[in-house]
Amino acid sequence: MIPPMSRILSFAAVCTLAIQAGCASAQWPKPLDKPEPPAVDLRFPLSTVGDVFVPACLPSDSPQIDLVVHFHGAASVVEREFASAGLSAVLVTVNYRGLSRAYEEPFSDPILFQTLLDETLAELKTRARVAANAAWRRVCISSFSAGFGAVRAVLKVPAYFERIDALYLADTLYAGYVGAGPDRQVNPEHMHDFRRFAIEAAAGRKTLIVTHSYLEPGTYAGTHETADVLLAAAGVERRTVDEAGPAGMQVVSRADAGGLHVYGCAGTTGEDHLAHLRNLRFWYPLLPLQPTP
Repeated sequence: MIPPMSRILSFAAVCTLAIQAGCASAQWPKPLDKPEPPAVDLRFPLSTVGDVFVPACLPSDSPQIDLVVHFHGAASVVEREFASAGLSAVLVTVNYRGLSRAYEEPFSDPILFQTLLDETLAELKTRARVAANAAWRRVCISSFSAGFGAVRAVLKVPAYFERIDALYLADTLYAGYVGAGPDRQVNPEHMHDFRRFAIEAAAGRKTLIVTHSYLEPGTYAGTHETADVLLAAAGVERRTVDEAGPAGMQVVSRADAGGLHVYGCAGTTGEDHLAHLRNLRFWYPLLPLQPTP
C-alpha cells in the first residue's frame, strides 16, 4: 500500500528537521593540523667575531641557556663534534689566522669577550630561538692548539675568571721557558691564571678538562709539560693507564681530582695533535652542561 503523499511529505519534513538539528549539534572531525616542520640546526655569524651554532635539540622556551665558546678549529669540524656530544647548549666558534698571538691580542681588549656573550644572546632572542627573558646559565670555553692565546687573555680579567664555569683544553696551552740547561722551566707568568683555574677545579668549584699529546715543540713547552705544571699546582699526581680513546687514540696517563681531569694521549706527530680536535665529542660531555633532552 502506497502511503498518501501528505504522509511522505510529513516524513521528509521530520527528517529534514532532524538532519538540521543534528548538524547544529554534531562535532565533525576537524581537519588534521599540518605537521610541524622538523627542527633544524641554526648557524649564523656574529658581527664582532665568531660563528654561532644552535643545535635543533635546544629548547626554545628555556630561560637558562648553556654556552660554549671554542677557539681555533674549522667551524664545520667543531660543530660536528659538538652536535655528536649531545649537549643542549649554544656553540660559538672563533677563528683567527695565525698562532696564539693572533688570538691573544684581540681578546686582550677586556670588552671583547663580554661583547661576544651579549651579541650572541641578543641575536638568539631576535631570531626567537630562546626565551625573551633568557640568560646564560653555564659559560664554558674550549680551545685547540693556538686558541689558548685567547683563553689566557680572557682569564686575566677577574670578572671573566669568575664567570667561566669550565675550560676544555684540547692539546692546547703552550708556554715559553725561563732559564737554560738543567734550570730551564716553564715560564710561570704564562701559566699563572691556568694554575689558579686548576686549583679551583681540583677543589670542585670549577671544571677543567685537559687532553694532550706528547709532541715536543722544542723551543717552547709542549702541552704535556704545561699539564704537569697544572697538576703540580693542584697537588694532583698522574697515574699510568692503558685506555682506549676515540678513533684509535690511546690514553696512557690520567689524573682526576674534583673537577680536574687530565688525559695524556700517546702520540708525537702532527696527526696525533689533530686527533684532539677531530674527537672533541669524546670529552665534551664532561663539561657541566645540559644533555640533549
